[in-house]
Amino acid sequence: MLKFVTELFKPNAPKAPLPITSETSMNFDSREVAPFLTQLANNSRFAFPEDIARSIGTAVGDIPVEDTKRWKITADFDGQPILMEIEAFMDDVDAPDLYFFSTQAAISEIERELEAFAEAIGT
Repeated sequence: MLKFVTELFKPNAPKAPLPITSETSMNFDSREVAPFLTQLANNSRFAFPEDIARSIGTAVGDIPVEDTKRWKITADFDGQPILMEIEAFMDDVDAPDLYFFSTQAAISEIERELEAFAEAIGT
């Protein structure tokens, strides 16, 4: 009986992040990367590490043309931990392609945010 009671109040083990299964991408001007990532971080379905938009936005400007940089992060989507990778390929001067790799549900939401962002900036 005592074991039952102690198990009842024992904290749950953290859930393992859901694996990466899908991908989406879009071409940006370098100056648009941080604003888009800020918009994404403000989406209530996501919980990203603190300052991710600023740190990636700043780092993208330092990537040489035809080079790639990738960030691996653990975030939450709808309260569930997920793995996410963000890759920037500097396609041209100040014109990175951003690739997002994560779960299908997270990628679907990112695609909605990409569409809204593109419409807001007029592309």
